[in-house]
Amino acid sequence: MRKYIIKNYTTGAADLWRLVSLHMLFALLSMVFVNIAPANTYIKEWRLVKDDEAIQVYVIDVENTDIVKARSVVIVKASLERVKSVLNDISHRHEWVPFLKQSSIIEKYSENSRIEYSLFSAPWPASDRDFVYTLELKTNDAHKHIYEMQSVVTSAMPENSDRIRGEIYESRYILTAIEDELTRVELIYHADPKGWLPDWIINIIQKALPYKILKNLRHRLNEQAQDV
Repeated sequence: MRKYIIKNYTTGAADLWRLVSLHMLFALLSMVFVNIAPANTYIKEWRLVKDDEAIQVYVIDVENTDIVKARSVVIVKASLERVKSVLNDISHRHEWVPFLKQSSIIEKYSENSRIEYSLFSAPWPASDRDFVYTLELKTNDAHKHIYEMQSVVTSAMPENSDRIRGEIYESRYILTAIEDELTRVELIYHADPKGWLPDWIINIIQKALPYKILKNLRHRLNEQAQDV
């Protein structure tokens, strides 16, 4: 069963890679022949940009940056505790999070607070990206859990010359129990992969990645339920 799961997620990631790679190629051509990026109108309200397979994706503009913030929502047939268990299983996270090559805990302050490291693969000609961030469980009750992630600088994980250190401005998982075996999962994501990528290409990734993460999370939970 494990091989089937990994193959399924890898196929989905490959599809997203092709989308990103095509846009990156177009971006390179645009910089060569035009050297300008399309202008964006600032809209400070959540707007729906994707509604597919019972997963909704919204974006909102953020002051002082052209990188949009994304929010994706899905309802999964799993208890809040089971969703929490998958999110906390850092050793197997790379099997369902798109492009994630490795993830580890750098420093653990408590059961609800730690510093993590994640390394993501990137399509040619981009370099791999890594992130160092705090992860904290802010709300912890029977019906709602909120995980917050934000980049942090630590001497325990210095930058590496063969990859680019990205920055997470804000990332949040909001888990809300609807019933015993029904949970609403909301992912808010706002990050900058840094490097030479233009903002409009980053925004394509911002919109696609949260959708793919929740789709894979749902698939992971469904596969686990079948194994029980």
